[in-house]
Amino acid sequence: MVERLGLVALVVGAVCLTAVTTAFALDEPIIAAGVALLLAALYLTRRLDAFRRILAVATILLVCASSNMPSLVTFSFYARYVAVGCLIVCALVGRDRRVRPADNWTRLFIAALWATAALATLSSVWSIAPLHTLQQGVALLLLAALAHVLLRRRWVDTAAVATDLHVVYAVLSLSLVASLGYGIAGRASATSFNDRFQGLYANPNMLSIICALTIPLGWALYQQSRKRTQLLGVVPALIAVPLTESRTALIAVVVGGLWVVLRHGAGPMARLLVVAVGGLGLAYLFGMLPSVVGSTWAQTFAARFTDPDNGDLSNGRTQTWQAAYELWQSRPTLGFGYSSGIHLFEQTRQNGFFDVSVNLVHNSYLQWLLELGVIGVAPLLLLLLAAMRAVLLAPIGALNSGLVWLIVTGLLIQVTESTMFGMGQPYPYVFWLAVAGVLVKTRSGRHVSGVPAAVYISARSNGGPYPHSSTGRRQPTGAPGSNRRERVPVR
Repeated sequence: MVERLGLVALVVGAVCLTAVTTAFALDEPIIAAGVALLLAALYLTRRLDAFRRILAVATILLVCASSNMPSLVTFSFYARYVAVGCLIVCALVGRDRRVRPADNWTRLFIAALWATAALATLSSVWSIAPLHTLQQGVALLLLAALAHVLLRRRWVDTAAVATDLHVVYAVLSLSLVASLGYGIAGRASATSFNDRFQGLYANPNMLSIICALTIPLGWALYQQSRKRTQLLGVVPALIAVPLTESRTALIAVVVGGLWVVLRHGAGPMARLLVVAVGGLGLAYLFGMLPSVVGSTWAQTFAARFTDPDNGDLSNGRTQTWQAAYELWQSRPTLGFGYSSGIHLFEQTRQNGFFDVSVNLVHNSYLQWLLELGVIGVAPLLLLLLAAMRAVLLAPIGALNSGLVWLIVTGLLIQVTESTMFGMGQPYPYVFWLAVAGVLVKTRSGRHVSGVPAAVYISARSNGGPYPHSSTGRRQPTGAPGSNRRERVPVR
């Protein structure tokens, strides 16, 4: 039944998406054909189970909802949430129905995510845009439910974490390849009004955020599998992110990568510095550095960090933050309702209070305070506590290496972008599932002293005990020469 559900979702999705895109965007038939071929390729890939096929469709729909093509945005508006709902059902009725024993941090993360979603939905009662708040609140509830079933059901097998995230990584990478191709083709909509590259996405910042997710995600999968082919998907992201001229994404990715290197110890950090200094020295000796630094593109990119725009280097964000703070003071306890910022700024703009043409605070933390008030602080702090614990204490190695990088990058991006709970785009799903993935890998990495980690993990995954003594060492419990063992539960 589950396999049929996945196949039906792909067939229906391919037919509908091709028909709608072709009907409403006849001037872009390449995009419709490309999406249809991608879905067909996923259908023919027998290694994907039903959940991963639906996950691929859901990620494609989220990418379409973030595009600059109105037909794709309209088509994917409700379909993306239906796809997420199908993911939840598929995880619940899958073949493996074991319930994963959760540790305290996993339970805290799940409870905080549910509390956040419930409060956001409840805020429709006092929201200035109740229907929009309710719709977005339900979408956030779906995210909480998805994280819950993954942590307690599907990701009982920790190997499924990397395999599921690989599907998301592949779709995001292909969207970046399509964006670069769109720009090479010379399409006018591939650049924004201020000549920044945006590809197929709605704006340059959205494209830069996708790049900032793809780079550490690709590194995580490479560290897990040690296959260099996993890094191919990182290449379009590395090309696209500087073209967007997004300062936030570039700084966040670099800082996140340096943090992971620092967590590995002083040795890797010293080697990185030697390689960086040596590379710059060689480029200078061979005359390559002056030509690169003096190029028109390099000067334009550097100007983003030095030349004030809209009065300051933040592109008017500090003015927006000040306006958001003043608005919050008028309703500090309950806020204006989850996801009501776009309506709030439109009303204040009409009243002459706010004269900047933006509809977001461009700071996820301040936007949450504006929309949910003081009562929304507690669940948000709990979620951030789980994320910060992963950043500071999660073992660095294999998949965790890239996931911790992604979390640090995401936490920094949210300082200047309102993406943390901006449902309807890929970012919140990838970010919070990365936090969940670190919780899974951290839990599976713990083992009893003296017991091989692989044996312990296998025993815990299968729900079986492992014999051990009070010192943690493996001990035979039967008579000498006997094969009988006393099964003592692991504490």
